[in-house]
Amino acid sequence: MRIVLDLQGCQSVSRLRGIGRYSLALAKAIARNAGEHEVWVVLNNLFPDSIEEIRHTFDGLVPIDRIAVFSLPPIALYQGSDDWRTRAAQLIREYAIAELEPDVVHISSLFEGYVDVSVSTIKKLDTDTINAVTLYDLIPYLNPAKYLTDAGFKKHYYEKIEALKRADVLLAISAYCGEEAVRELQIPRERITNISSAVSESFARATHSELDITVLRGRFGISSPFVMTTGIVEPRKNLEGLIEAWGKVPFAVRKQYQLFMVCQATEANRTKLYDLAEANGMAREDLVLSSGYVSDEDLIGLYSSCHLFVFPSLHEGFGLPALEAMACGAAVIGSEATSIPEVIGREDALFNPLDYEQMAAMIERGLSDTEYWQSLRDHAAVQVSKFSWDATGKRSLKAFEDAYAKRSERMKNGTVRPLTSGEERYRRVIEALTQLDLASTDIDLVASADAIAANQRAGRRRQLFVDVSVLCDHDAKSGIQRVTRAIVRQLLEQPPAGWEVRPVRLDRSVMIYRYANRFMQGLDVGLRGVDDEDEWVDSQQGDVFLGLDLVADCVPPAEGWFAAQRRRGVKIYFVVYDLLPVLKPEWFPEVIATVFPPWLKTISTVSDGLICISRAVADDLMMWLEASSVERVRELKVGYFHLGADIDSSQPSAGMPATAPAVLAALRERPTFLMVGTVEPRKGHVQAFAAFERLWAAGVDVNLVIVGKAGWGVNELADTLKQQAESNDHFFWLEGISDEFLQKVYEASACLLAPSLGEGFGLPLIEAAQKGLPILARELPVFREVAGDHAFYFTGYADGDLSAAVEAWLLLYKEGRVPPSTGMAWMTWKQSAGQIGRVMLQGEWYLRWAKARVTAA
Repeated sequence: MRIVLDLQGCQSVSRLRGIGRYSLALAKAIARNAGEHEVWVVLNNLFPDSIEEIRHTFDGLVPIDRIAVFSLPPIALYQGSDDWRTRAAQLIREYAIAELEPDVVHISSLFEGYVDVSVSTIKKLDTDTINAVTLYDLIPYLNPAKYLTDAGFKKHYYEKIEALKRADVLLAISAYCGEEAVRELQIPRERITNISSAVSESFARATHSELDITVLRGRFGISSPFVMTTGIVEPRKNLEGLIEAWGKVPFAVRKQYQLFMVCQATEANRTKLYDLAEANGMAREDLVLSSGYVSDEDLIGLYSSCHLFVFPSLHEGFGLPALEAMACGAAVIGSEATSIPEVIGREDALFNPLDYEQMAAMIERGLSDTEYWQSLRDHAAVQVSKFSWDATGKRSLKAFEDAYAKRSERMKNGTVRPLTSGEERYRRVIEALTQLDLASTDIDLVASADAIAANQRAGRRRQLFVDVSVLCDHDAKSGIQRVTRAIVRQLLEQPPAGWEVRPVRLDRSVMIYRYANRFMQGLDVGLRGVDDEDEWVDSQQGDVFLGLDLVADCVPPAEGWFAAQRRRGVKIYFVVYDLLPVLKPEWFPEVIATVFPPWLKTISTVSDGLICISRAVADDLMMWLEASSVERVRELKVGYFHLGADIDSSQPSAGMPATAPAVLAALRERPTFLMVGTVEPRKGHVQAFAAFERLWAAGVDVNLVIVGKAGWGVNELADTLKQQAESNDHFFWLEGISDEFLQKVYEASACLLAPSLGEGFGLPLIEAAQKGLPILARELPVFREVAGDHAFYFTGYADGDLSAAVEAWLLLYKEGRVPPSTGMAWMTWKQSAGQIGRVMLQGEWYLRWAKARVTAA
């Protein structure tokens, strides 16, 4: 079966209450015990702040691809269900879930949506799927004079009751709760399953030192051993009854203890409780009321250290506080009303909650009869073992399986029609929307149309968005753009199976991405049917964004777009070429050193994973992350791939200058050392040129040729190089030459010189190896990663260090003993694109990072 769990109850205000905790624990238990069943989780896009946390909660239980976020149009709060937008949203939610083609849909909290943007209905649109609902209680239904005084809420609540009656499966949290549904709502008993409840594993017996207990008591104003209860201030919780009963406990017993109530109460209610205590013969300090929220950690400590826990409630769906207290080792007594006896499981620990004399007598026994008190504690351990979330999850799954088996039998008999197609589902939702007899605006209609489109899944291939923003604006033929051009070309020519590759570009005027359709038209990759206009990106759950181009200045301002895409279920990945601008900002123009750190922090925040161009860069990234202020809910995946080196696949430039034959002839006359790359501070040109000046002065007959344009911060060096190129027949500076000419230069050279102070990869080393050109390189981790033993390495930053290395290399060269570059492993751009695809789409990650935790992938 495909089971879809609607967890809006973990997103709404209920997330802070017992319903939210129950919903999450049950969903996790179902996922843990699903076996061959396929579990999905669906969330509401109108609760954006909760999405990442819930995804994180299900890490290892439900694959991220099966945590779907349905898109709804805006909903007005407090509008009830007569608002067109609310009715439309109800239909669109059912449509969105139906697009997942579930066998069972479970709603964790049906009675939501009056004061927030939760939306849940049953069989308004999708009448084919099995619907299951968790039933917590019917307290408002049974006490309308107390709980249904607001006309709008009353209408909302009764609509939910009618929806509940349409459910195929009711998961009651207690036997009493299920019987209540049979008795009061006439729901057939066979639809109801008592799945019970359990407590979080964190609620357990704990040993606290006297100091710990004293400190804990002090925080809550407790100065003596204490009797404890929990509950909100409302009649059914019977806190007033407990105070009256406490006043009837003999003073000689009562004076040794304080009565402590964990309750969030208004000042008026606090005054009311204190006045009632005083009227029952208690001093002010005899009653202690908590103020504000009590954390689970403190609650566990309080349960564990109270002498007696009393649960006097008049009506419960289950009675979780009693079970929590028993799990923490407390002696527990409680009301005999509704479901509470199921929880406590001991007749002599129950009292009539309206008989204060009986309640007082049982409290006195729990405080005075040591043997009875110890038996309550011993019983607690046995009773708690009968409740577990796994058992609750398995009961839920059994209820789903039984309903599915019955439905399958009815399908065989022709009494239930087969599941509808995507086209039929679309027709249904459009028809249902047009039949809404309520006022709507054009804005409402457009928003609903957008939501329907966002939720549509049938017949749609997943999209791989590849960022080519800079390449679209201007191809400066930089190293990064060369990578972008080559990878996007390979992905377009051979897209991953089942994926549609779509180049995209950032519209800087609004910081939103568009399809780069006009860019695609300029590529010679045999594409057909490409739109003329660069329309807005239309993304859905399961799509992937790859930040291949480096748009460092604009990614932080576009953080909102990336966050929205990630919430929708689009996976976000960025390529990291190197970290040099943050590790060595002095090597770069101020503008790069300024924009790079916020870019790196932003992509580390909004991404699902970062893909580096070498393992060395990935290691640098992990070190940077450990020292960074990046904060995330879920772990960040870090991977790497290697760049391709088949120049023909990166759309090489062509053309030979008139001077090319003479230059190539001069290079062949003597050993020529070739440097390839932009002339900039980090590339080591200053050290290299000084080293060769030393060699020339010593009469060493060698050439130095530099291929690359002048970059930032090298004006003085560039002037020197230009002068030397004109006057020194052993030195050549070839600026802006074509790839065709560069290939000829490689062939005419004796050695590739790579003195760079820092690199992300080292593509020239591979290109040299392809020509069988030996390599002299600085000892850098990334060069070792790329070249291994196929290069001669040097260390040191003085000109003498490099000149000595050149002379040592020349000696080996004459003897035929230089490390051969032939045999060095390298990739084609096709293989490179395949590797990045395996990292992104098949999970071949290197490491995973979370604050203070690094794990191997």
